[in-house]
Amino acid sequence: MPVTSSAAAASEPPSFTELADTHCAALVERIWAIAHLQPSAHVVIIGRRTLPLVLEFLRRGCCAVRSLRPDVPSPDHEAATLAWIVDVSDGDLDDALRAASSRAGHGGRVIVESAAILPSICERAVTQGLDVISFDHSASRLVLATPARPVRATLQAR
Repeated sequence: MPVTSSAAAASEPPSFTELADTHCAALVERIWAIAHLQPSAHVVIIGRRTLPLVLEFLRRGCCAVRSLRPDVPSPDHEAATLAWIVDVSDGDLDDALRAASSRAGHGGRVIVESAAILPSICERAVTQGLDVISFDHSASRLVLATPARPVRATLQAR
């Protein structure tokens, strides 16, 4: 019995690019849920090899997404709803946290993903003015934010 090309294609294992796309889609889906993002959100992805993640955000309709390398200065300092640090070495972590902190501002979130450097992040994040919001050991993910500033009520003398 002859095998048709569609049946042969169905029995082939998925290509590396299909697997990579599926992995990126799953990562972005989790981050989208954690950060409660809207399609109008401004997202900055800090790290190396971030293009597949940027493309996945664009596929989801998030048009304000950009990629930064932690060791290269960025001329703009546009505020971001989410600063996502991925694929960063321990040597680049301080630069990445500094860039993320300056972009997240008040109300923004910083998410760090890296199993290798998670133990040293908490102290380093505090020095960059960030507070730990949540920590996921199984996913090697840390969610940070700028601390809420207390609002002072001023009484006017009448």
